[in-house]
Amino acid sequence: MKKILFTLILLLTCQLAFCQSASSVFNEYRDKKHAEYVSVPKLMMTIAAAKVKDGNVAALLKEVDEAKVLTLTDCSSSIRKKFVKKIAALSDDGYSEFTGLKKGKAEGMNILVKQKGDTIQEVVAVSAGDNSCVGILITGDINAEDVAAIIGMVDD
Repeated sequence: MKKILFTLILLLTCQLAFCQSASSVFNEYRDKKHAEYVSVPKLMMTIAAAKVKDGNVAALLKEVDEAKVLTLTDCSSSIRKKFVKKIAALSDDGYSEFTGLKKGKAEGMNILVKQKGDTIQEVVAVSAGDNSCVGILITGDINAEDVAAIIGMVDD
Protein backbone atom coordinates (compact mmCIF):
# COMPACT_ATOMS: atom_id res chain seq x y z
CA MET A 1 0.00 0.00 0.00
CA LYS A 2 2.83 2.39 0.86
CA LYS A 3 4.50 1.68 -2.49
CA ILE A 4 1.34 2.51 -4.41
CA LEU A 5 0.83 5.74 -2.47
CA PHE A 6 4.48 6.71 -2.94
CA THR A 7 4.23 5.98 -6.68
CA LEU A 8 1.13 8.15 -7.03
CA ILE A 9 2.75 11.04 -5.17
CA LEU A 10 5.88 10.74 -7.31
CA LEU A 11 3.82 10.67 -10.51
CA LEU A 12 1.84 13.74 -9.47
CA THR A 13 5.01 15.63 -8.51
CA CYS A 14 6.63 14.83 -11.85
CA GLN A 15 3.54 15.94 -13.73
CA LEU A 16 3.49 19.28 -11.90
CA ALA A 17 7.21 19.78 -12.50
CA PHE A 18 6.77 19.46 -16.26
CA CYS A 19 3.72 21.72 -16.35
CA GLN A 20 4.71 25.13 -17.73
CA SER A 21 3.14 28.48 -17.11
CA ALA A 22 3.45 31.59 -19.24
CA SER A 23 5.14 33.37 -16.34
CA SER A 24 7.85 30.69 -16.10
CA VAL A 25 8.51 30.95 -19.86
CA PHE A 26 8.81 34.74 -19.61
CA ASN A 27 11.16 34.39 -16.61
CA GLU A 28 13.30 31.89 -18.51
CA TYR A 29 13.79 34.20 -21.51
CA ARG A 30 13.96 37.65 -19.88
CA ASP A 31 17.64 37.22 -18.99
CA LYS A 32 18.74 36.09 -22.45
CA LYS A 33 21.39 38.16 -24.20
CA HIS A 34 19.80 41.24 -25.87
CA ALA A 35 16.35 40.55 -24.39
CA GLU A 36 14.36 43.53 -23.12
CA TYR A 37 11.89 42.99 -20.28
CA VAL A 38 9.43 45.36 -18.60
CA SER A 39 6.97 44.57 -15.82
CA VAL A 40 4.10 46.92 -14.98
CA PRO A 41 2.67 46.24 -11.48
CA LYS A 42 -0.93 46.65 -10.28
CA LEU A 43 -0.23 50.08 -8.75
CA MET A 44 0.67 51.47 -12.18
CA MET A 45 -2.41 49.83 -13.69
CA THR A 46 -4.60 51.46 -11.03
CA ILE A 47 -3.06 54.87 -11.75
CA ALA A 48 -3.61 54.37 -15.48
CA ALA A 49 -7.23 53.33 -14.85
CA ALA A 50 -7.82 56.58 -12.94
CA LYS A 51 -6.52 58.62 -15.90
CA VAL A 52 -8.51 56.82 -18.62
CA LYS A 53 -11.80 58.45 -19.60
CA ASP A 54 -13.42 55.38 -21.21
CA GLY A 55 -15.29 53.32 -18.60
CA ASN A 56 -14.69 49.96 -20.32
CA VAL A 57 -10.93 50.48 -20.50
CA ALA A 58 -10.79 51.74 -16.90
CA ALA A 59 -12.73 48.67 -15.67
CA LEU A 60 -10.39 46.37 -17.56
CA LEU A 61 -7.25 48.06 -16.20
CA LYS A 62 -8.55 47.74 -12.62
CA GLU A 63 -8.84 43.97 -13.10
CA VAL A 64 -5.22 43.58 -14.24
CA ASP A 65 -2.66 42.60 -11.58
CA GLU A 66 0.44 42.82 -13.75
CA ALA A 67 1.54 43.24 -17.35
CA LYS A 68 4.87 41.95 -18.65
CA VAL A 69 6.42 42.80 -22.00
CA LEU A 70 9.34 40.76 -23.34
CA THR A 71 11.08 41.87 -26.52
CA LEU A 72 13.39 39.32 -28.11
CA THR A 73 13.84 41.11 -31.46
CA ASP A 74 17.57 41.65 -30.93
CA CYS A 75 18.13 38.04 -29.77
CA SER A 76 19.26 35.25 -32.04
CA SER A 77 16.78 33.59 -34.35
CA SER A 78 17.03 30.31 -32.44
CA ILE A 79 16.09 32.00 -29.13
CA ARG A 80 13.07 33.68 -30.76
CA LYS A 81 11.91 30.39 -32.30
CA LYS A 82 12.30 28.48 -29.02
CA PHE A 83 10.32 31.15 -27.15
CA VAL A 84 7.47 31.05 -29.69
CA LYS A 85 7.47 27.24 -29.57
CA LYS A 86 7.28 27.19 -25.74
CA ILE A 87 4.42 29.69 -25.71
CA ALA A 88 2.55 27.64 -28.33
CA ALA A 89 3.07 24.53 -26.17
CA LEU A 90 1.13 26.20 -23.33
CA SER A 91 -2.04 25.02 -25.04
CA ASP A 92 -1.19 21.61 -23.57
CA ASP A 93 -1.11 23.11 -20.05
CA GLY A 94 -4.56 24.66 -19.67
CA TYR A 95 -4.24 27.62 -22.04
CA SER A 96 -6.61 27.93 -24.97
CA GLU A 97 -6.14 29.84 -28.19
CA PHE A 98 -8.14 33.05 -28.14
CA THR A 99 -7.26 34.23 -31.62
CA GLY A 100 -4.48 34.20 -34.15
CA LEU A 101 -3.63 36.70 -36.85
CA LYS A 102 -1.35 36.14 -39.83
CA LYS A 103 0.48 38.84 -41.81
CA GLY A 104 2.02 37.27 -44.87
CA LYS A 105 3.99 34.03 -44.65
CA ALA A 106 6.38 34.80 -41.83
CA GLU A 107 4.62 37.18 -39.43
CA GLY A 108 1.72 36.68 -37.10
CA MET A 109 0.26 37.05 -33.64
CA ASN A 110 -1.13 34.39 -31.35
CA ILE A 111 -3.22 35.08 -28.26
CA LEU A 112 -3.73 32.43 -25.60
CA VAL A 113 -5.86 32.72 -22.47
CA LYS A 114 -6.11 30.79 -19.25
CA GLN A 115 -9.63 30.91 -17.84
CA LYS A 116 -11.49 29.82 -14.75
CA GLY A 117 -15.19 30.01 -15.53
CA ASP A 118 -15.95 33.44 -17.02
CA THR A 119 -12.83 34.95 -15.48
CA ILE A 120 -9.65 35.22 -17.52
CA GLN A 121 -6.60 34.72 -15.31
CA GLU A 122 -3.89 35.18 -17.95
CA VAL A 123 -3.65 36.57 -21.46
CA VAL A 124 -0.51 35.73 -23.45
CA ALA A 125 0.08 37.48 -26.76
CA VAL A 126 3.07 36.77 -29.00
CA SER A 127 3.84 38.68 -32.16
CA ALA A 128 6.64 37.03 -34.12
CA GLY A 129 8.18 37.32 -37.54
CA ASP A 130 11.50 36.62 -39.25
CA ASN A 131 13.22 39.54 -37.54
CA SER A 132 10.97 40.31 -34.57
CA CYS A 133 9.48 38.73 -31.47
CA VAL A 134 7.46 40.42 -28.73
CA GLY A 135 5.57 38.67 -25.95
CA ILE A 136 2.98 40.23 -23.65
CA LEU A 137 1.66 38.56 -20.50
CA ILE A 138 -1.28 40.05 -18.61
CA THR A 139 -2.39 38.50 -15.32
CA GLY A 140 -5.36 39.25 -13.08
CA ASP A 141 -9.00 38.40 -12.59
CA ILE A 142 -10.31 39.79 -15.82
CA ASN A 143 -14.00 39.69 -16.68
CA ALA A 144 -14.48 38.19 -20.15
CA GLU A 145 -17.29 40.70 -20.82
CA ASP A 146 -14.88 43.62 -20.33
CA VAL A 147 -12.49 42.06 -22.84
CA ALA A 148 -15.36 41.61 -25.30
CA ALA A 149 -16.31 45.29 -24.87
CA ILE A 150 -12.74 46.38 -25.65
CA ILE A 151 -12.58 44.09 -28.70
CA GLY A 152 -15.93 45.54 -29.83
CA MET A 153 -14.44 49.05 -29.60
CA VAL A 154 -11.48 47.99 -31.76
CA ASP A 155 -13.71 46.33 -34.38
CA ASP A 156 -15.88 49.45 -34.77
